Amino acid sequence: MCAPVPTRRQLLAAAGAGGSAALLAACGGSGDAGGATREQLEARDLRLFGSALDLEHTVIAAYTAGAGLLRGEAREHARAIVAHEREHAERLTQMIELMGGKPNPPRTPEEYRRGFPSLSDEDDVLRFAIDLENASVRAYNEALPKLSDPRLRQFAAAPATTEAEHAALLRGDLGRPQVPDAFVTGRSQIG
Repeated sequence: MCAPVPTRRQLLAAAGAGGSAALLAACGGSGDAGGATREQLEARDLRLFGSALDLEHTVIAAYTAGAGLLRGEAREHARAIVAHEREHAERLTQMIELMGGKPNPPRTPEEYRRGFPSLSDEDDVLRFAIDLENASVRAYNEALPKLSDPRLRQFAAAPATTEAEHAALLRGDLGRPQVPDAFVTGRSQIG
């Protein structure tokens, strides 16, 4: 049985706290159907996409809230990222409607701002944006095996990849290595 879908307030609080919570993992268990009916699987898919849409709205609000503190290339990157995030939100909205669900509308900018950390300079904005992008990557990746259909998993994988690209770009804007850790160390543990 799935855990209750987090409220937007809980979602916002988790995102504002650094976004390390798995925001899309509202439904526990594995991606296999088990004994679930088709209706139960579709309801789970809708909850996962609804949570993803809520997160996209939060990310858009965060970039909007911090835009005035960004300069130069970081500001241009943020504008391009917001365009991607809006596209993700639009595609998720369309998918939810296509699946017979009702998408959650975004909250007001003030409602989002109340849950965000204090953003006093460009570095604060970039660090918060990186946290949100990383949370988005985790959330999409954790949702992938829980989605009931390979086409839905493919649909969710595309924004996960884009969110990872955003995080790398923002790390560069912050003056950090864009890929902080190598996937392969080059050292062998054999012999």
